Amino acid sequence: MESLLTEPSDKRRRRTRAALLDAARELYARPQGYRGTSVDELAERAGIALTSIYSNFPGGKADLYAVLACRIGSEHVAAMIAAVEGAEGEEAARRAFDEYLDFHRREPLAFRLLGLTDVYGEESATVRDARAEVRGYLAQALDAVIAAVGEPVAVARSEVIQCWAGINGLLALAARGLIDAAEADRLIDEMRARCATNLSASR
Repeated sequence: MESLLTEPSDKRRRRTRAALLDAARELYARPQGYRGTSVDELAERAGIALTSIYSNFPGGKADLYAVLACRIGSEHVAAMIAAVEGAEGEEAARRAFDEYLDFHRREPLAFRLLGLTDVYGEESATVRDARAEVRGYLAQALDAVIAAVGEPVAVARSEVIQCWAGINGLLALAARGLIDAAEADRLIDEMRARCATNLSASR
């Protein structure tokens, strides 16, 4: 399957597509989010005609959201691979942990985008393909971190997955206002320390 990030061959279409993705990244991150953003706003922010949205993204703002999710997923896996390069064991785990947190702080929209949360129920071909492509990016990131953490593989896999799930859970609770930022940071620090202790004990 061809990546949804494959660029059009026409230079003008590439510029239009990039402008729309940049506009969506900015507008969807506002408090009103995806659902509160109109195609007119997207066209205005990108500086293009409204019809250009549909010529580049036939499903309108849902398809634009899906391709943006792939862009964020691609950036995420590249950042995670770069973070663990040259590291192993506890150091690789620490770098991955910190980069994962930093990525979501840099990209507050990423948590929703990577789950394609706002287009749940949409059945365009682009949205379906995006779900598969984003899963692939997340799997690559997971595999890269597990490989860097190294032996024993079973322990590395268990710790990486538990930390990943734990961070996601804490980010979700904080986003919903169920815990405040200070408590989230404290629990994240505890999780980081526990992961390091478990990896150290296994080697």
